[in-house]
Amino acid sequence: MGFLSLSKLTSSTALLLLPLLFFFLASDAQQLPNSQSKTLLRLQRLLENPPALAGWSRATDFCSLPPSPSLTVTCSAGRIVELVIVGDRPASPGAPNALSPAFSSDSLFTTMSRLPSLTTLSLVALGLWGPLPAKVDRFPSLKVLNLSSNYFTGAIPMEISTMSSLQNLVLSGNSFNGSLPDLKPLAALVELDVGGNRLGPEFPSLSTGIVSLVLRNNRYRGKIPANLTAFHQLQKLDLSSNRLSGWIPPLLFSLPSIHHLDLSDNTLTGQIPSNVSCGSVLGFVDVTNNLLVGGLPSCMRSNSSNRMVLSSGNCLDVGGMRFQHPNAYCNGAAFAAILPPANKISGSKSNVGAILGISGGVVVGAALLGLLVFLVFRSSRTVESKAIVLYKPEAAKSLPQDTTKTPADARHMSEAVRIGTLGLIPYRVFSMEELQQATNSFNPSNLIEDSARGQFYKGWLQDGSMVTVRRLKLNPRFSPQNLPQYLDLISKFRHHHLASILGHCIDSSQDGINITTIVFLVSEYITNGTLRSHLTEWRKREMLKWPQRLAAVTGVARGIQFLHSVTVPGIVGNDLNIENVLLDKTLTAKISNYNLPVLPKNKNNKIGGYESPLIAVEDRDPGSIYGLEHGEKDDIYQLGLILLEIITGKPAGSKSGVDFLRSQLQKSLTDSPPDLRGIADPTIRGTFAVDSLRTAVEISLNCVSGDPNQRPSIDDVLWNLQYSAQIQDGWASSESLSIQV
Repeated sequence: MGFLSLSKLTSSTALLLLPLLFFFLASDAQQLPNSQSKTLLRLQRLLENPPALAGWSRATDFCSLPPSPSLTVTCSAGRIVELVIVGDRPASPGAPNALSPAFSSDSLFTTMSRLPSLTTLSLVALGLWGPLPAKVDRFPSLKVLNLSSNYFTGAIPMEISTMSSLQNLVLSGNSFNGSLPDLKPLAALVELDVGGNRLGPEFPSLSTGIVSLVLRNNRYRGKIPANLTAFHQLQKLDLSSNRLSGWIPPLLFSLPSIHHLDLSDNTLTGQIPSNVSCGSVLGFVDVTNNLLVGGLPSCMRSNSSNRMVLSSGNCLDVGGMRFQHPNAYCNGAAFAAILPPANKISGSKSNVGAILGISGGVVVGAALLGLLVFLVFRSSRTVESKAIVLYKPEAAKSLPQDTTKTPADARHMSEAVRIGTLGLIPYRVFSMEELQQATNSFNPSNLIEDSARGQFYKGWLQDGSMVTVRRLKLNPRFSPQNLPQYLDLISKFRHHHLASILGHCIDSSQDGINITTIVFLVSEYITNGTLRSHLTEWRKREMLKWPQRLAAVTGVARGIQFLHSVTVPGIVGNDLNIENVLLDKTLTAKISNYNLPVLPKNKNNKIGGYESPLIAVEDRDPGSIYGLEHGEKDDIYQLGLILLEIITGKPAGSKSGVDFLRSQLQKSLTDSPPDLRGIADPTIRGTFAVDSLRTAVEISLNCVSGDPNQRPSIDDVLWNLQYSAQIQDGWASSESLSIQV
C-alpha cells in the first residue's frame, strides 16, 4: 500500500494523528540508556532489595514509574534527574536496622556516580552505614541531597563544600561526628539539617542566604555566633539539645524572616532584654530548660493565635508562669555569661538595674560554686586514676565503640551533671560513728526495707535532718581498688527530681583471709508521702489539682531523663511504680528506688552483660533489674502508667486494666467533640484546660503502647508535658485562676 505522506492527509486526519506522533516521539526521548537502567538494578541489589524497589527487573520502564511516597524516579532528556527512595529501616538506637556487613557505602556512591545528571538524590531510612565517601561530589548538578535517618558515621567529607549547585542538604538522624566543612562557598544553599548527629564543638561556617538551619541534638558548644543576626532570610533556626552557653543574641528574635526559633535544652544564661522586639512573622519560640533569669520581653509574655512561646525550666520571673526554678539554680552558671555590648540594644539605661542585680548574683554564685568545686576536689584527691571502662553498645553498627573514660567525665553529660547538682547539699563522706548514731546502731525498729536491693534504715543526722541509709556489700567479682572511682560516679546521682544520694561510708572487716567490704549510701528521706497517697487520701487529694499533677509527672520525666543520660550505659529498667514517686513539702516529685550504675561483667572483651559492683548483704538474687535491651522503653511504659493514674485517678493494675483504660481514653479522644471530662478524675474537674489534658492523654497512650518500638523517647515525652503545661498556663491566665503550685 505504501506510506502516506502528510501532504495527502486531510486536515482532520492530521489533527488525529499528530498527538499520537508526539507521544511516540516523547516516549523515545524518555527511553533510558541501557547503562542507567543497569545502574538502577545494581542499586537495587546494593540496597538489599528494599520494599520500594520490589518488582524491578530488566523489563521495567523506570521513567514511567508512578511516583509514590516511597519512590520517585524522574527523567529528562533520557537521563535520570531525580531519585527518591524511602525505606523501612529508620535509624533507631533501640532496634538497629542497618544493612548487612556486606554493604559498602563506597560501592554505593561509585554506582550512583553513573547517574551524573541527578539534581535530586534522596536515600532515606535505608539502613545505609559507614563513612560518607568523598566521591559524593561527583554530581555536578545536584541541588537536593537527603541521606537522613541512616547510620552514616565519621566526618562529613570536605568535598561537599565544592558542590556549588547544592540548595538543600539534609543529613539528620545519622552518627556523623567532628566539624562540618566550610559551607560558605555554597551560596545557593537554603536548607541545612544535620540534627541528631554528634557534630561539634565548633559552630559551622555558613553563607548568609540560609533559610532553614537545624543543628538540634548535637554537641555544639560555646556561644551562639553573633553573626547569625545577619542571616536576614533565615526562617527556621533550631539549636536545641546542644551545649550552647552565654547570652542569646537579642537581635535573633527580630530577624525579618524568622518564624521558628528553638533554643531549648542548652545552658544559655543571662537575661533577654525587656526592650527586645519580635519579628513580625515570628510564630514559635522555645527557650525551655536553660539558665535564663529576669523577665521576658513584652512580645513574648503571652501566647496568642499567632505566636507560641515556651519558657519553662529556667529561672524566669514571669507572672502566671509555672515550672520555673529558683534563682539559685541558674546563678551558679551565670558567672560564665558575658553581658552583651551596650551598643547592641537601644535604651540600655533601662536595663542598668537588672544588670546590677544579675552582677550581684553572679558574684555570689561564683563564690558558692568555687567553694563547691574546692570541697569536691578535696574529697576526691585520693581517688585512683585508673579508669573504669564502660561500654556503650553502638546500636547502629556491628562494630563496638570503645569508651575508656568514666561516665562522670564524659563530655555529653558534664553540663547536665553540673546543673543537676546546683542548689543541692554537697556530697560528703560519712564516718561509721555518724551512721551508728543516726540509726541507733542500726536498730531493727529503724529498718524500712530488707530486700534484694539491700537493707534500708531511716536515721537522723546531728543537724536534725532525716536520711535513708542503704546497706550493701562489694560484689566479690569486682576489685576493691575500683570502688573509690565507682563511688565518685555514685556522687553524681544528685538531681532535684531524685531522692538524691548525699554521701557514703565504707566499712571493711576481715574474717581470716576473707575481707568483706560494706558500703552505706546515705540518701534524702522524703516525709510527705507518695504520689499515689496524694491521689487517694482525701486530705491530700485536694492539694493535687491538675496543675500540680502535671508538675509532678513532669518532674518524674525530668528525673528519668537524668537517669537515662547520667552514665554510659544509662540507668534504665528502674522500679518506677507510682508508690516509688515521693512528694516533698513543696509537692516536688522525687524518684526513689532507682537503680545504681552497672559495669561490664567482662571488661576485656565486653561480652557477658552488666552487673552492679554493690549487692545485697544477704546475697539475694536481684533478678534482671539491670536489663539494658528494653530498659529505656520499660521506663517509658511505667511513666505512662503514672500518667494514666494522675489523669483518671484510677490505678491501671493488671495488663487487662491497662487495656481497659487505654480503650476508654482512645474512645474519649475520637468522640466528636472529644469527651475528656467524663474520664478525668472528678477531683481535677474544672481545674484543667481541655487541650492540656488532651495532650497528656495522647502522650500517655503512646507511652503504654504494646510495641516498645512505638513508645516515644523521654525527650519527646518531656516536650509534650511542657507543651501541655504551657497550654494550662495560658488557660489559667485567661480564666484569672489563682492556683498555688
